[in-house]
Amino acid sequence: MVDQRFFDELSDRIAAILPRAGEFGEDIRTKLNQALQKSFSEMNVVTREQFQAQEKALKRAEARIAQLELRIAALETGEPAGGSDLET
Repeated sequence: MVDQRFFDELSDRIAAILPRAGEFGEDIRTKLNQALQKSFSEMNVVTREQFQAQEKALKRAEARIAQLELRIAALETGEPAGGSDLET
């Protein structure tokens, strides 16, 4: 999910554009904040940190797959496997 601070900043910026008429301005900001939170939660948005963590895990998995493919190719051709890196 997206950080609460993000919603607060976004709704503050949008509310600043709208004319502030006393109590109505705060009401608009609150309703806008709620609408934004609902919309983003329905989109299954993730934080940048979550995205970067998944990206890092994917890169590690891709590197491991490349190692295993090389090892399989070596085993298929009858070449020595070159050590046991399967345990890492």
